[in-house]
Amino acid sequence: MIANAPLEIPASPRPYQLAVLVRQVLPPLVAFAVGRGWLANDSATLVTALAAIVLPIADGQRRSLRRSRALARLGAIVPDSVAVVR
Repeated sequence: MIANAPLEIPASPRPYQLAVLVRQVLPPLVAFAVGRGWLANDSATLVTALAAIVLPIADGQRRSLRRSRALARLGAIVPDSVAVVR
């Protein structure tokens, strides 16, 4: 086994499943809070819109950075005929 493997594959899908769960449960919870009067409709709209815009962008950037780092590590290991890191 390589000590510093170039690509790390999670053994468990739990972190991904947790992120999906939060993404799917949040809108009904916000709707419930608005319905009960705990949260103003305008505030809920603002929070939901900001979350819907910012969270996917931040997650996409984080995933892209992790992939590019993993590919750079992999490219440094394989022969130059397969990949070259610039």
